[in-house]
Amino acid sequence: MHQIILGETRVAVGHHSGVHQYMDEHLTDEEKAIIDPLSPRKRTEWLASRELLFKISNLPQRLGCVYDEFGKPELKGSDKHISISHSELWCAAMISDKTCGVDVQVYSKTVERIASRFLTDKDLADAKNTPNPFHHLHVLWGVKECIYKAYGKRKLGFRENIIITNLDHEHDMGRGEINYEGLHLQYDFYYRMLPEVAWVFCLESSSTTHHY
Repeated sequence: MHQIILGETRVAVGHHSGVHQYMDEHLTDEEKAIIDPLSPRKRTEWLASRELLFKISNLPQRLGCVYDEFGKPELKGSDKHISISHSELWCAAMISDKTCGVDVQVYSKTVERIASRFLTDKDLADAKNTPNPFHHLHVLWGVKECIYKAYGKRKLGFRENIIITNLDHEHDMGRGEINYEGLHLQYDFYYRMLPEVAWVFCLESSSTTHHY
């Protein structure tokens, strides 16, 4: 497991076995209702990511992980913000006092084929000028995915509404923003290119302004 702690923010990524025991005593009735209809693979991903979340949460007790009206995960009875992600046998989890998002992507040639659907021409040009363009495409995908998750209300276009405004390769971080129907939100993001996966997470910036 890889873990990063930034103040009250904790985020981690790890590899799981692909087989996860369904332990009734650790799940609330709402959680059981969520995972009962899932396929064995999806159930394993759900359980593994939630186990990782509670491992890093530093909370006094395990809380039910449910979904809000938009399908965004939340901890019942807590004002903490959370996010989860999974890709094949990898999962990631994040908990923070701030609005947050996390994404993990196993490197795949698929990203090259669909890059133009979620990246601007500038994003694609920037990727070509990096030491490892293939891995960098996964980072850019992860940035847009985790910002989308942090916003959590759907309807955003990755290419049109989620903009990468700054990328600092030296420190593996940057800034992105959402511009959507008069809404302007800014996010600080951080990334790690691990040997098998790109791991990206973001936090809503304190300089964010809301326009209505």
